[in-house]
Amino acid sequence: MTYATARSIIILFLVLGTKPLTESIGINNYFQLINDVHRYYRTSCVIFVRSDNYDLNTTTLVHTWSREFSRHQVMTVTITFSDLTSEYNEYWKNVTRPLFVVLLDTEETMVEFAETTRSIKPISFPFWLVIFLQRPGNPLVERCRHPTDNVFNVDFSTQMLVLCYARPILVEWYAIRDNRTRTFDLALWSPDRGLLLRTRKPFYARRSDMFGEVVRVTSVINSPLISHENGTVGGFFGLLLTELSKMMNFTVEILDPAEGFGTWSKEKKVWTGAIGQLVANEADIGISAFAMTTGRQNVIDYTIPLMRSPYRLYFKEPNTALVEWSLYFRAFSSITWIALLMIIITASILLTIMKTKGYFSINLMFENYINVWGIYCQQGLSVILAIYSASFISILVLCTPKLPFSTLEGYVKDGSYKLIVVQNSAHYDVLSHVKDPVFLQMYELLKENHLPLSTTEGFKQLCERNKLALYAAEVYEELNIIPCRVVYIKTGRIGNAAITLTKDNPYTGLMNYHLRKFQLNGVISKLKNKYHIRRNHPRGVHYGFVELSDVTPALTMLAGCMVLALLILIIEKVYYSSKT
Repeated sequence: MTYATARSIIILFLVLGTKPLTESIGINNYFQLINDVHRYYRTSCVIFVRSDNYDLNTTTLVHTWSREFSRHQVMTVTITFSDLTSEYNEYWKNVTRPLFVVLLDTEETMVEFAETTRSIKPISFPFWLVIFLQRPGNPLVERCRHPTDNVFNVDFSTQMLVLCYARPILVEWYAIRDNRTRTFDLALWSPDRGLLLRTRKPFYARRSDMFGEVVRVTSVINSPLISHENGTVGGFFGLLLTELSKMMNFTVEILDPAEGFGTWSKEKKVWTGAIGQLVANEADIGISAFAMTTGRQNVIDYTIPLMRSPYRLYFKEPNTALVEWSLYFRAFSSITWIALLMIIITASILLTIMKTKGYFSINLMFENYINVWGIYCQQGLSVILAIYSASFISILVLCTPKLPFSTLEGYVKDGSYKLIVVQNSAHYDVLSHVKDPVFLQMYELLKENHLPLSTTEGFKQLCERNKLALYAAEVYEELNIIPCRVVYIKTGRIGNAAITLTKDNPYTGLMNYHLRKFQLNGVISKLKNKYHIRRNHPRGVHYGFVELSDVTPALTMLAGCMVLALLILIIEKVYYSSKT
């Protein structure tokens, strides 16, 4: 009996001494919980948010927590819901990674916080910890355990943890545009062991499902990196959009493509083109090679850069078939030509001096001159001709088309080549954010009346007209959309192209997460190779007709040499005839 009693007492003590992970959280454990969340998110400070009609108990509780955080050298601030509404933008601009701890205990405070979140944007800026404080009867228990509508106006990228009274589970709350709060049990918490995460996946790995959300997609017509057919999009960006829709689980709604990328219209005070659709919230995503500029970033969001390409000033390649008349004399340098002539003249003079017997004769001088020419033609002709031919052929093969200038400054100074850029593109709007005096002078040569609607049309104009320059990115040169051979000069500027989204879009971070994964696993490289977006790819050789004007220098040189040879022969015959 004594043994059984002792055993029962021991078991009772063991049971009472055991603290299961699912034990309730007491009011005295809140500070430790908040501190664990603060360290988990690595936030810079803790901001307590309470009702405007706070009571003494809440005030005492917040002051106690603030004093404890001060001992841990953590900055804290206590504000009300009305303060949060008026000062939210200041926090957004000046505070990095804050943790907002919201205290709710009654239906009135919950409604008050819901009204506050409706007026602050973006709600995904801070980290949130919403605590439903224990009160007699816990009147909000059903609302916090089973949220129905989007009561706190959260979006997809909001990081909000909710503690429902004494339940030791921290639940993430977020929502899509269906106005329904979705939850994810992130961690268990106990005073002894702290946060016990239920998953080690990063934020966007555990929240990557958009549940079939409809995404409106706009694009730019005649963009080289995308194709439109039967209400679908193809090409590099089209297939990339398809891969994203599979990974993120959203439904694509293709809108009618816009005429251009879009610029700011000073007359209408609106954005035009595809960017205008994003600004007006008529589209959610823009799929084309949107160049990243400061002006655009103020009104829309970009994904991570998908293409990085230098900007160039393109010109139609000068006609190399028109061989220069002086090319035949450039086979030898001027020093070589002078040396050859000096040897002939010097040899003739030396031979004349050697044969002179007390008197000087012009006939003897002329005879020795002809003899030296004979030696050149009969003995050294094969060697000299081989050297001349090799040098001449090298010049013809390596003859590169030359412009009157080789730098941007030279182009501006020349002033004879007019400039074109694509309408409603980032290049067209360059004057609004560039202060470089050379670029400003370059844009003074812009032909406003002949601007192309697309890069393809721009290269077509470049090939069909003379004295024209096109300012475009190098990536377009690599797409085999140029109907003629072109040359370029470097501008020293590099541009990035990316997908665009509406400003403060909640899916920007998720899309960037998957795009980085595509870069790491080779999906983007595969798509680029499929659509010929690669460096140093072979370009086809275009052969044209050879006209009579193209061979005029060669025929003229041949005829001239024949006439000269015949003239020398006649002079020689006449000389020897008169001598005999």
